[in-house]
Amino acid sequence: MLNEDKYQLKFRRRPEFPASLTDLHRLGKTIHGHDGSSRIVMVRKTDQRTFTSIQNGQEPKLETITRETIETFRGQRTECKITTEKKDYQDRLPSEFVYQLEKVKNGVKKRSPTMEFQQQCLDAHNEYRQRHGVAPLRLSKEICAISQSWANTLIKRHSLEHSKNEKYGENIYCVSSSNPNFVPKGGDAVKSWYDEVKVHTFGLEPKCLSSGHFAQVIWKESTELGVAFSKTNGRYIVVANYFPAGNIIGCFSKNVPPLGGFKSETSNGLTQKLSTLSISPQTSFEVDFLNAHNEYRQRHGVPSLKLDKKLSKYSTEWAQMLSNKNNLEHRKNCPYGENIYCMYSSDPNFILTGRAPVDQWYQEIKDHPFGREPNNLKSGHFTQLVWKTSEYLGVGVAKSRQGYIYVVANYNPAGNFLGHFNQNVPPVVQSMTSSTKSAIKTQEQRVKLCTDENNFDQFSLDVLKVHNEFRRKHGVPELKLNKEICSLATEWAEHCSKSGNIAHRPNNSHGENIFYMYSSDFSHVPLARDVVKTWYDEVKDYVFGSESIKFNTLHFTQVIWKGTTELGVGMAKNSKGQTYVVANYSPRGNILSQFTANVPKVKF
Repeated sequence: MLNEDKYQLKFRRRPEFPASLTDLHRLGKTIHGHDGSSRIVMVRKTDQRTFTSIQNGQEPKLETITRETIETFRGQRTECKITTEKKDYQDRLPSEFVYQLEKVKNGVKKRSPTMEFQQQCLDAHNEYRQRHGVAPLRLSKEICAISQSWANTLIKRHSLEHSKNEKYGENIYCVSSSNPNFVPKGGDAVKSWYDEVKVHTFGLEPKCLSSGHFAQVIWKESTELGVAFSKTNGRYIVVANYFPAGNIIGCFSKNVPPLGGFKSETSNGLTQKLSTLSISPQTSFEVDFLNAHNEYRQRHGVPSLKLDKKLSKYSTEWAQMLSNKNNLEHRKNCPYGENIYCMYSSDPNFILTGRAPVDQWYQEIKDHPFGREPNNLKSGHFTQLVWKTSEYLGVGVAKSRQGYIYVVANYNPAGNFLGHFNQNVPPVVQSMTSSTKSAIKTQEQRVKLCTDENNFDQFSLDVLKVHNEFRRKHGVPELKLNKEICSLATEWAEHCSKSGNIAHRPNNSHGENIFYMYSSDFSHVPLARDVVKTWYDEVKDYVFGSESIKFNTLHFTQVIWKGTTELGVGMAKNSKGQTYVVANYSPRGNILSQFTANVPKVKF
């Protein structure tokens, strides 16, 4: 009987379990029965997992796998365990979910706060640059590191100052907040810089950098950006660096375009002749220009000018150069007198008459001190306009792409020579009085004033005194004046004043320092202390204890050269207001391989 029971148990057929938990009611009653103290326990387990898959060329799919498990026990032992699995697919996913999947696919990680800030700054820059028609910037990790280093330095110093790195342009922004959760936005810093646009004058070189942050933001030639911020106690400092650097004098007009960018020179495929858009016909303009000059000159009783075609060609060349540069400046080494006029008009139909520039120049009459030499050239345009000895006039006109009109006038012979204003710039004829006479000192009188023996001796003594003050600081022996060396120094000073040029005496057996200054006040004599201090101040660039020669410190080293014992001083002045001071030294200094022994450090 026992064997039969075993046989029966061995071949007993197990009941089938349902395919899912929802079919539990189909289980047979025998499975839920009890035999004595044994019991059956049923456990339900559900496991759901979600997978995503993106294949090339296909939309991403969402796959959901649901697993359900039924497990029965008899006592502590598992009697039966069945697991079912169900798969579902979803072809259309939420757009936000797809965006996150694409970032995972492309290996894009979530940005740190610093990276997010840098991206905001970059986006803001490029948005503003787009408004002005310039190419976008790109972010540089190297420049960002440089910006971060300087931002950290400024936070530690508790100050706002630009770095001394001349390779990059630089903008700085600072903001504070008592909110512990405050984080600056990159766009706020850039907006602060860009808002300076309201004080920027497009098409001209700025006289100050009140719009320097704005100009750097949209500087056309800049291509790379590095930006970072540093914080402490609720204070944030933002530093942005740009490469190549912007805000270069002479380059603003071509690198800082107005809103919409630079206007093209072409319209409907045809090149506009800008030089003729805003001026009257050339012949008419020249005639008006000449007539206006001669009307004003007649008021002052001076001869009329004549128009010179060659001189007008010369003037036109410079006017065209100014329009290309879009910059207002006088021609260097120009042999003629020169007046320049500039104006702007956005109206293509505007006509500039020849009288307009002349009227503006003549208005400077209110600043001219009749009867004496002017201390400045505030009235320089007016005085050249009516300069008595000028005979010929040339005029040129050109217009820049930005709409600025440049007028250049040249005069032959040139005017505005110091010492000749009284006889060449008479007052209006109707208002002249008999008491208005020239009070110019002759050149001989000026030379006598500057080389008078008493003044010369006192000046030399003062120069000697200052030399010895500086030499005592370095613990070297004092100098003594030598009359023979003073004569040599005076002789060379007079040579420099006549030639109008600073040059050292060739084959000079003495050491030599030369000082130069200009003043429109012909009675002015430089102070001895100012002369010697100018030479001595080169000490800031000198490296003590080195035999290497630094040519920008040789005046200083000669002043305190230990082996020098005698000094000679000379001064001369010419009719142009130029003063030359020459100092000669014996024995001479600045000898190779002897600097360490003869140029000691300050002793006290």
